[in-house]
Amino acid sequence: MIVTVLAVSFLCLVGFVAYIGYKTVIRSASPTKEELATERCTICRERMAKELLVERQIGDYKLLYFCRTCILGLNADLGSNP
Repeated sequence: MIVTVLAVSFLCLVGFVAYIGYKTVIRSASPTKEELATERCTICRERMAKELLVERQIGDYKLLYFCRTCILGLNADLGSNP
């Protein structure tokens, strides 16, 4: 009998912790207006406004964003190797 009570208590505790964790993740996962207007550069991972980034689509759904600094760096690397 005591084992059953302990098992049920443990399952209730696990369910409660999972519920609280789920609520915390859902609450923190909603993006702000600033996050919706910005994106990270694929190379340097710096967050910038979407207007400052070059967007390239790979396949049907994958979008890559590149900042000016990374594009100029890649161009310099390409120019240095004849």
